[in-house]
Amino acid sequence: MTEFRIPGLQIVADSSVFRKHLTRTPAHSLALLAVLVFLGLESYYLLFRFGEHIQDLKLYRNTAMKILDGEVPFRDFRLEYPILTLIPIVIPGILSKLAGGSFQSYVFWFVVQNLTLGLMIATVIGKMDIQGKALPRYFMAMLFFLPVFLFRFDPFPALLTILAIFCISNKPFFSGIWLMASVAAKLYAIVLVPVFVVYCLFNGGWGKLLWQFAGFICVCMAIVCCTRFVEMDQAFDFMHYHLLRGIQIESLAGGILLLLESAGIIGLDIEHTFGAMHLITPLSADILKLTSIGTPICFVVMTAYLARSFYTASQRAGAVPHSWLIPAMAAQILLFILLNKVFSPQYMVWLLPLIPFCRFKAFLIFIIALMLTVMIFPGHYYSLVSKQLPMVVILNIRNALLIWLFIELIREVNPTKA
Repeated sequence: MTEFRIPGLQIVADSSVFRKHLTRTPAHSLALLAVLVFLGLESYYLLFRFGEHIQDLKLYRNTAMKILDGEVPFRDFRLEYPILTLIPIVIPGILSKLAGGSFQSYVFWFVVQNLTLGLMIATVIGKMDIQGKALPRYFMAMLFFLPVFLFRFDPFPALLTILAIFCISNKPFFSGIWLMASVAAKLYAIVLVPVFVVYCLFNGGWGKLLWQFAGFICVCMAIVCCTRFVEMDQAFDFMHYHLLRGIQIESLAGGILLLLESAGIIGLDIEHTFGAMHLITPLSADILKLTSIGTPICFVVMTAYLARSFYTASQRAGAVPHSWLIPAMAAQILLFILLNKVFSPQYMVWLLPLIPFCRFKAFLIFIIALMLTVMIFPGHYYSLVSKQLPMVVILNIRNALLIWLFIELIREVNPTKA
């Protein structure tokens, strides 16, 4: 043992400790270097890739200005989003109009709103975070995803979703309210309904399920009555808009098609339609047909798997562990993302409040996927659109990581692995 003495300080160094430290240092240093490089890139994207967001932000602002000028959405003009999306779109419009109504003012208040929503999500996570690990992980994930998080309204439905999960155990009526509100803000939340149903059945019985259903129906009826009262006859036409969309370039299927095209196996064109880049190939129709058939089958299988897992857990412990609910929710959302013909980068925001509660391995995979997503958009999106091989490879690595993440989430709710 070697000993170094300094006045007021004593450092005792064992050679074995040094060896252990040195063997670990390269990997740790490499990880730290990768994080620092990414944060530098992220800063660059925030400062110099804002143009990638202008199209969506202009759509939000124009929608807000039309409403503030007295026009009624879904009656006087069409909108491609569900009705409660108007809340995070209009609020920055109101604040912007008070400050002059410029586009720059709208963007400023939109960013402030999303940061506020991010802090509200953090507050809910903090109340749920018994072990004290999820909250710092959430802030880390949010930091790494700022170039997307700040400029889309998806933090709003993400907040509603985590509120629904937070209330499920003790306030199922309010859980139903938040769940229906999240569906009305972004339709993806509808895939969570089977998970809530299965969880309530094996962790509280019919009473809890009926209370949640009552909250769900109350919000649903309120929305229907409001749309009828103001004659929003086209309030549900946004679903038809999405049915017409093709295979978006960032989707799982899109990444595979781009890889096949890079290998010279198929030919494809990229077309800008429905506000996004879609792939045009002779295989498109068959892939879309297969997706429409395979997606409901996959969700039925997933629901059956979760029902079996929750039932087994309830038989063993008398109740389903609440820690199982969040990875089950995350897996359900991720399955929806992977099977979807459209994969916009903001979809990752839906997972931000959930993955921090999962095991560290799942969180690490998620963080890397977030970093690659930001590199794709807004980082080097036109390199992907121009089908440059490095970006095609990065896209497929990101998608492969999400498949791996899905497998890890499934393992978390497997009674034989728990």
